[in-house]
Amino acid sequence: MGRKNQDIKRNKWMIFLPGALGLAGLVVAGFLLFNKSDNPQTSNYNAASAIPATGGNGETETLALMKADGPEFASLASKNVQEIHSTCEGKSVPSEKFECYGAVFVAYMKANGGKRTLELLDQLQLKGGYAQSNCHPLSHRVGNIALHVYGTVPKAVPEYIAVCHSGYYHGLLEEYLATAESYEKGVAEVCGTPENQAYFNWFQCMHGLGHGVMQFRDNEVPEALKDCDILDPQNQSREICYAGVFMENITSDEKTGHPSKYLKKEDPIYPCNAVEDKYRGACYFLASSQVLKMNGWNFSDTFKACDSAEEKYRYLCYQSLGRDVSGTSHRNNARVKELCELGVTTFGKTECYFGAARDYINELGKFDTAIGLCNFIDQGYRDRCYSAIFYDMRQYATGSTFDEVCAQMPEPYRSQCRVQPRSS
Repeated sequence: MGRKNQDIKRNKWMIFLPGALGLAGLVVAGFLLFNKSDNPQTSNYNAASAIPATGGNGETETLALMKADGPEFASLASKNVQEIHSTCEGKSVPSEKFECYGAVFVAYMKANGGKRTLELLDQLQLKGGYAQSNCHPLSHRVGNIALHVYGTVPKAVPEYIAVCHSGYYHGLLEEYLATAESYEKGVAEVCGTPENQAYFNWFQCMHGLGHGVMQFRDNEVPEALKDCDILDPQNQSREICYAGVFMENITSDEKTGHPSKYLKKEDPIYPCNAVEDKYRGACYFLASSQVLKMNGWNFSDTFKACDSAEEKYRYLCYQSLGRDVSGTSHRNNARVKELCELGVTTFGKTECYFGAARDYINELGKFDTAIGLCNFIDQGYRDRCYSAIFYDMRQYATGSTFDEVCAQMPEPYRSQCRVQPRSS
């Protein structure tokens, strides 16, 4: 891409704003797993040494917002959580609510740092309303801001805490690509490799990269997917990036004001059934989220859409639906069972529970959180539900963590758990 085009792209608003979709139910593809002990627990924030990064030659709206930060929002940022929530929720349209919270986050982060800003967001979303239904995109905004406060992605990463399905990481990458001196080099190198960092951090970086390239390409899915192909294919880097592209495709309407041309109401599975085969798995892994958005969160109809998906990828559509069932129900066992039982086929219900169990694990990065769900559902689905737990444990759980989780399971799953291969 020529330098002129890069500069034009940098002036675009690099933001992820799902609006009515309610990202509580749209978890990042991949069912992220992490151990909280891998994440930094202390902040090294120093307001006096914060770096107002400018990146490349252009200026994003996030940076413009930071420069325009006025006394009104600085004052609001000093108020209690209820006052902030009431003021921003009282705005008349969603975009104004979003900008209100964003301006508060600018002032708050300058004074208190990224970690405490994420804590503020967590408290705000517990109050409900727009802050809760848009918790994930708001955390993207916090990440956008953090790049300019801390200057670089590596300096901003330690401020992460597990809030709103890690949108903080995604926002960091979006803003980074908007300001990088070399777009192609930025795509290829910014996330590094997982060998020398917490896998969770690396995964979130790669997923956020998918959001970033999608926005850089003005929501042109084919071009964004090819940008992901710049990545080294090891460790499924490309597939993780693809998923970020497809998630951004689902939610781009709130940013652009019109639905993506790569979504069709008359064909709710599109573009999963139209992209190259190497991209389809990542697309189907999010397929239910786009169907739910288009049909007004009708889970029964979404099962039917998955029933009609091409057989090779149908299981991924059902697992995607299980993830959305879990997220929208806030991991309530009874509600998860009620929604997964809307499936017509045993296979669809079984894979729904598999996806739901993995979302339980992803929410807090704890392998034992899905045990209660597996014990709650009907016996015929428990084997597959427990296999979801085993699947994630085999990849990431080690040592005493593995044994402690197994000990909480009833037989025969306790014995099956103890003989599972371990990551190290």
